[in-house]
Amino acid sequence: MRTARAKSLTERALLWACIGLSGVWVAATNAEDSPPPDTAVPIEEALEEESGPLDSVAFSIEQAEYEGTEEFLERYIRAIEAAHYRYHPDLVEPLTLLGDAQFGQQRIDRALETYSRALHIRRVNDGLFAPDQVAVVYKQADVLKAIGNLEEAGNREEYAYSVLLKSYGPLSEEILPGTYRLADWYRDSFNIFAARAMYERALHVYEANDKQSSLSALPALKGLVFTYRQERFPPYYVSDNRSSSFGAAPMPLSARGTVFTEQITINNFPAAERALQHIVRIRRDNPESSPLEVFEAILDLADWHLMWEHFKKAHTLYEFVYEQLDELDSVDAGAYFAEPRLLHMPLPADPKPPRTSGEESATERDRIPGFIEASFRVSTNGSAQNIEIVAADPEGLMDFRTRRSLRSSRYRPAMANGKAIPFESQTWRHEFQYVPRDQSEQDDA
Repeated sequence: MRTARAKSLTERALLWACIGLSGVWVAATNAEDSPPPDTAVPIEEALEEESGPLDSVAFSIEQAEYEGTEEFLERYIRAIEAAHYRYHPDLVEPLTLLGDAQFGQQRIDRALETYSRALHIRRVNDGLFAPDQVAVVYKQADVLKAIGNLEEAGNREEYAYSVLLKSYGPLSEEILPGTYRLADWYRDSFNIFAARAMYERALHVYEANDKQSSLSALPALKGLVFTYRQERFPPYYVSDNRSSSFGAAPMPLSARGTVFTEQITINNFPAAERALQHIVRIRRDNPESSPLEVFEAILDLADWHLMWEHFKKAHTLYEFVYEQLDELDSVDAGAYFAEPRLLHMPLPADPKPPRTSGEESATERDRIPGFIEASFRVSTNGSAQNIEIVAADPEGLMDFRTRRSLRSSRYRPAMANGKAIPFESQTWRHEFQYVPRDQSEQDDA
């Protein structure tokens, strides 16, 4: 049991840790002897809770102002260790802030070591699967992402989710932030099937808590739609979209062993359409949704129909939204639909570098920037027609690839007076990297 004397020693040690850095943070003492201020402070400021020294440090780190932060935090940490012991739980916060300061200054190895110590202390005090450790684990993952170690970053993301799963159970709303974080990680690392499984898990949580029709379920529904759209319409050109391997990376071992137990669904595109229809119902039934939010949800459904070449359904929805927007004073329907809106453009791959000496390819350091601009007509069904290359540097290198990608593109069509119209002067510019080659070489499409 800590005595009052030990507590007093702690406070004195922390006080001495907080002073001595003039111009950075100063601990105020003998406040009762201070003269009254010349002017009164605003009532809001007087009512605010007085922040501690760590709050000031945290704010400075958020503002990328690192001068003096590490020295202060190291003194603060030594003061806690002197008053208590090296594994006291009060060390977690200053150690985490110290890691933040080191990461902000790109001292990556030191940051990882500091976060590891903070995590170890948290686990020593609260247990191996305490949910409070997750915040530090996420910081480790962020550092690993920043240095390009995506495998270890993914392991950290999965570990954090497994901790939350053990702590709260699969159907608790407490699991939702971690579910979304892991889903977004898979999505951003192009593992769309794993991302889909996580968005589906989030939907199960909403259903279990009778919130499947609430606004809070929208991110899970939209994430689910995104994965199906990326499965069928990947962001880069492939020879056959129907057999695209996009997102088909094997599940990480850690995910197969601890995170996933259910079968992951593929090619179930009607599920995405149902999700879009559910989003429309949620928006229409919820009084907190603005008319524009409702209409944008309907437009997303119309876009889906257009991309799947269900043109009659798509145009019916487009015309409905145009008519409804035209009745709003806050929106100019004609301006809203004045130009086509890009829905899908599979970007062409950069040109392959030429062979040197018949054996080795040119390196990435040999690449220089190039560009190509195209002009085309967007039809009423959103496809690119009459494609012309209007400028390119170098000439002829990316013509075939650009035409091929544009023929696979889809646009929400322009509209006038409530009807889709062709748009004659759409342009598209693409920048790429290439290795210069002999003029005699042809486009290696």
